[in-house]
Amino acid sequence: MGEPTGREPATAADPAGTAAGADERFLSALADRIAIGAASVVAVLDPGCVVLGGEIGHAGGDVLAGLVAQRLRRMSPLPTEVRAGALGGSAVLRGALLTARDRAQDTLWSDPSRSPVPS
Repeated sequence: MGEPTGREPATAADPAGTAAGADERFLSALADRIAIGAASVVAVLDPGCVVLGGEIGHAGGDVLAGLVAQRLRRMSPLPTEVRAGALGGSAVLRGALLTARDRAQDTLWSDPSRSPVPS
């Protein structure tokens, strides 16, 4: 037995260490999968920035965004920034509701002699 080095595997007496290792493995596997999808999109659209939106981006935060960016740099020659979304899962729904409201107001309050708002 030697002195502890700080790199020993977690034991039953240290469940937090096990949970932290499981979290890292989960984020790593998730980053691999997201990067594969993002690389496909980046190859076609070259957006310059990918935002990890919804609950995944919100929960994974900057750690997940950094892991995805690292993997994406290895898969694609196109420089692409990866950011974590800050709005949570309701951002898409809120945006859709605001867009629908704006179109309804434009249709209701526009001059009838003019053509309606294109859909």
